[in-house]
Amino acid sequence: MVPPSPARTADTDRRQLLITAARKLFTSKPYDQVTTAEIADDAGVAYGLIAHHFGNKRGLYRAVMNEIAVEIATHQLAPPPKGASPRDQLRHAVRNHIAHIDTYAGSFVAFVRGNLGADADQQAAIDELRWIGAQRILLALGIAAPVPPALRTAMRGWVGYLDEMMIDRILHRDVDIDTVVELACAALVTTLRTALKLDPSIDISPEGVQILNELE
Repeated sequence: MVPPSPARTADTDRRQLLITAARKLFTSKPYDQVTTAEIADDAGVAYGLIAHHFGNKRGLYRAVMNEIAVEIATHQLAPPPKGASPRDQLRHAVRNHIAHIDTYAGSFVAFVRGNLGADADQQAAIDELRWIGAQRILLALGIAAPVPPALRTAMRGWVGYLDEMMIDRILHRDVDIDTVVELACAALVTTLRTALKLDPSIDISPEGVQILNELE
């Protein structure tokens, strides 16, 4: 395999410098108050490189959002601890997700809430990430695709509920992680039990039923 040329490597590095600088600025103040000149200056690169790599400020903003989305997706798909029971795996997944979000709280709030208003690309990325998280929970309970409509709706609502709890924790900084984990697990049990009652055809494994019982 031929290694990338120094020029290509430098070009990639400058692109990342712009994304890093833009991410810091977009998560510290509203989108409209961030200028491309300010981003280029903070990144220490030529102003014209923004147009070269991203087209315009909106393109750069989307690149920032994509970087955050990739980080969250990578973390969500990380394997659980070896030897952990299904119940402990579920609690660990929720706790680990919250702890990870804590490491870049401002970026998470910007990603979920956004600063551009209605942006189809950003909303699609958020929806995809939420569904990845929901499917991981369902698989831990022995529920595989295709997911029945009532359960799909319920799980999308639960993931959105978890996002809003994390945003509240980030903004107010007066709720500990254990409280959020307990609230999330309690809401998950209620959500799943209600969905199972509304649609008895939902196929949940005996292990999944046991996990729900243990979480109550």
